[in-house]
Amino acid sequence: MNRTRIGANIKSRRKELRLTQADLAEMAHVSVIHISHIETGTVNMSLETLLAVCHALGVTPNDILVGEYLTHSVDDMLFREPSNKLNYDDKLLLQSVFRYMEERNSKK
Repeated sequence: MNRTRIGANIKSRRKELRLTQADLAEMAHVSVIHISHIETGTVNMSLETLLAVCHALGVTPNDILVGEYLTHSVDDMLFREPSNKLNYDDKLLLQSVFRYMEERNSKK
């Protein structure tokens, strides 16, 4: 497992939920410093901590370990393109619109 990638997945989901490291630390019952170290990939997490972080972020361990929830092209387009000039609220709104459209199209 790549600790750096796992940490980036946690950080991305935390930011998507508009949580601070302190918020996540409190929800997962760990220290803010530990969350910081996890997000930067400088420490390994115990299974207990992984499960607590997943519960706090509303994701599965697979989402964090593999990052599958982050692979949608809309997410990549909105949150990873450095040239994108949209503010964060607009990105979230567009993301919701695209997901709604995908769900509607899948029902046809």
